[in-house]
Amino acid sequence: MPNTESITTAAQMHLVKSVDTARVATDPFKLPTFLRTQHDADLTALEAADSATALTEGDRAGGSAAARAALTKLAGLLKEGYQFIKAIRSSAITEAQRLEALTAYGWAGAHIGKLNDGRVLGLARLGVQAHANLQPAWCYPADLLADLTAQLAAYDGSAILSTGGAREAATRTRDAKLDLARTTLAQVRFYYCSASRDTDQSPELAKIGWQPKRAAGEVAGHHPAAPPAPANPPSTPTPPASVPSPNPEP
Repeated sequence: MPNTESITTAAQMHLVKSVDTARVATDPFKLPTFLRTQHDADLTALEAADSATALTEGDRAGGSAAARAALTKLAGLLKEGYQFIKAIRSSAITEAQRLEALTAYGWAGAHIGKLNDGRVLGLARLGVQAHANLQPAWCYPADLLADLTAQLAAYDGSAILSTGGAREAATRTRDAKLDLARTTLAQVRFYYCSASRDTDQSPELAKIGWQPKRAAGEVAGHHPAAPPAPANPPSTPTPPASVPSPNPEP
């Protein structure tokens, strides 16, 4: 079935594609033709391989009514999560940040798309993971996470495992396509780093799902504060008082 790695990789590739399409030809961060062509081909191949694993996963769930019920509930919960992020007020999140949040949860291109069995399971497993790179207010709420976790447990406890050769072959093919897609994403990142003197600190990296490297000592965009003054600064020594002469002159 589609796993969290394949879903997040495909989602990031959709983000790269949409950002690159919007760039003008003179933009130094516009991907060269050969790399854009390779990127799009790998994305198509990965999604096709994911679809093939989803078909074999459907065979696994087909024999269990409880597993089918869990999948149906998971699909509904995932739509709630999607709508939760879409409903965040514009005063609390920019559209670029909303796209970042949706991408982190696997919503490629910020669209729900077709929720087949394999994709439902992949999105659900991705949804219950920690997303420390997102603002807490953009993450799925705790009660939704609890419901997703419960339905995943119900599915895993009820589904009939399939060990057929078709499923194993589809998984091997998907994993091979995933490796190629990750390599292409690494090439894209390298190209962005070489497109300006900012190298791996370029803010353009954030537009395609990577955290730019921070300067030494910088945390979350803030420069280190000046060291505090010492608690007990040394005081200026007081000169000794003059001692009167024991035999003053008359």
